[in-house]
Amino acid sequence: MIARNRIWEELKQSKANIIGLQKYTDIRRAWARWYNGMIALVASIGAIGYSLDEIIPFISSIIVGALSIAKSIAPNFIQSAQELSELDVLSDFYVRYMNSLEKIWYDFDHDITNEKEAMIRFFELKETECDKESAYNRGVRHISQSMQSKIDIEATEYINRVYFEKEKEE
Repeated sequence: MIARNRIWEELKQSKANIIGLQKYTDIRRAWARWYNGMIALVASIGAIGYSLDEIIPFISSIIVGALSIAKSIAPNFIQSAQELSELDVLSDFYVRYMNSLEKIWYDFDHDITNEKEAMIRFFELKETECDKESAYNRGVRHISQSMQSKIDIEATEYINRVYFEKEKEE
């Protein structure tokens, strides 16, 4: 029973990691698009505004400069595309990790492997995740409590829907 519970909890956690990474990178990419759009808009207004008044390009240059300085001072708000790509790679890892966990779960649940074999496979797989947690913590700067609650609920609903509702149908 310990093996079943351990694999089950790890399945929920890996699904939560996948959902969390997807939501986090979506939000951060939206912020980056907004930021880049704002810079383009202000620069365009400055270029076009010269025909209306000579001070408009000066003001828009100050705004663009201030936005650029703000980005370098507070990089927590806008993450680089490279950092977000690293989180995408991490998300891909967790998808493969979860698929492997599901295989261990299936084999154990259908008596293809015994508890000892399942735990050996589980810990071998778990070993591949060791350095991923620090990469997750380094890349994901902040997740609010409300977002974390939504992630946990969504992960639990997914696991229950996939495993429990399918078993009831069979």
